[in-house]
Amino acid sequence: MAKAFSLVLVAVLAFASAAEAQNYLEPAWTKTLTRGGRFLTAHEFGRCSVIDQNGVIEVIDETGVVAWRWNYRKISKLIYPQETAVSPDCDAIAITGSATYKYTWLVERGGQGVTIGTMGTPSDVAFDRTGQRVLIGTFTGMLQMHARPSGDLLLTRAVHAPITIEGIEMFNDSGRVAFKHREGAELQSDAWLLATTSDPKRKWLASSERIACIDDQGTVLAEIPPQTFYREIVVSRDFGQVVRIERAGNATRLYGYTVPSPCKP
Repeated sequence: MAKAFSLVLVAVLAFASAAEAQNYLEPAWTKTLTRGGRFLTAHEFGRCSVIDQNGVIEVIDETGVVAWRWNYRKISKLIYPQETAVSPDCDAIAITGSATYKYTWLVERGGQGVTIGTMGTPSDVAFDRTGQRVLIGTFTGMLQMHARPSGDLLLTRAVHAPITIEGIEMFNDSGRVAFKHREGAELQSDAWLLATTSDPKRKWLASSERIACIDDQGTVLAEIPPQTFYREIVVSRDFGQVVRIERAGNATRLYGYTVPSPCKP
């Protein structure tokens, strides 16, 4: 819901030797998705989460309540949300489609939407910090900036291919806009570094036995229940919100946690 947020391996012994287990944080909200429902992204400070409920995108506020919906299935059967960005005020989303879909949708809370064509298949999308511009990267190495809500093209730039959120960061200079990318080495018998902050030093780590926030001394400051899918945890940039995505067969359930001090600086 934040992505510094690269996924890397750390020594499991250092994690296991952290202070004894704390009481788990209680979820502030939970939500069970419909069969086939998907978690798409979250706001960088945890103000909302975005899910796909089989043809309907829902924007969920920080209490777990649906703030607004967009029924894309009624518009086109060709839309299949992939890369997704949410505006700073959670009042707009931008989504790309499948590998053969060369358009990005920019949708406002009221349901108004425009399609934006790109010079190549979109590979990533982000809002700038003001929320008034949308940046789209393509697999052909083009970066486009568009105005909101019209979708008008403001400028283009050729970069390296393909463009990812890191490429967009270099262009809009606004810091990480989302925290969904955590590619890294294959899972071994180690812990995953989910998120980190340097001032003060804090880390969210996940292993087979625990998911915890620790300080630079190894003290556990907060802890949530462990799960199998380590990469399906999102941590907000300010460490104040965590969303845990739990899957069991075809069922997906979201757990939202409000993280208190001292884990949240």
